[in-house]
Amino acid sequence: MVKLSMPAGLLLEAAIAGGVDGDHLVDVIRQKNISALRHIGKEEASLLNFFQYAEEHWEDIVRAIHNGYMFKFITIRGLQNLLQTRFSFKEEEHFKIGDSWLELGLNESQLEFLQSRIPNQWAFVKQENSPYNFRAVLAHTHKVV
Repeated sequence: MVKLSMPAGLLLEAAIAGGVDGDHLVDVIRQKNISALRHIGKEEASLLNFFQYAEEHWEDIVRAIHNGYMFKFITIRGLQNLLQTRFSFKEEEHFKIGDSWLELGLNESQLEFLQSRIPNQWAFVKQENSPYNFRAVLAHTHKVV
């Protein structure tokens, strides 16, 4: 599976959530069509940086769009952004964030998506007796039982 930087992966997720995906997204990126992505709420500078990245990593971007990808690394804020972008999650309603963890209310398909995209730096621990059924923890800083 293709590994992408956090900014590239998050921008792809924003485009897909905004209804631009598949071959259409490939064409938008190839043509550097900012106006086709303006509605996703990213700054023009972010889009221009992404287009430059895509030009330098074209085959990886196309494979990521068609076959999926995994983040090379994702921070807690990146994970929060992914949840908000992909699932329209709202803090305190769908997740709670701490210094090095997130408590999440996830269904199976959401959990599978996250596990397919996020590197092993994050572990998803099942929780009982909590409004949030999973806790995402940084695996290297927490002992997961």
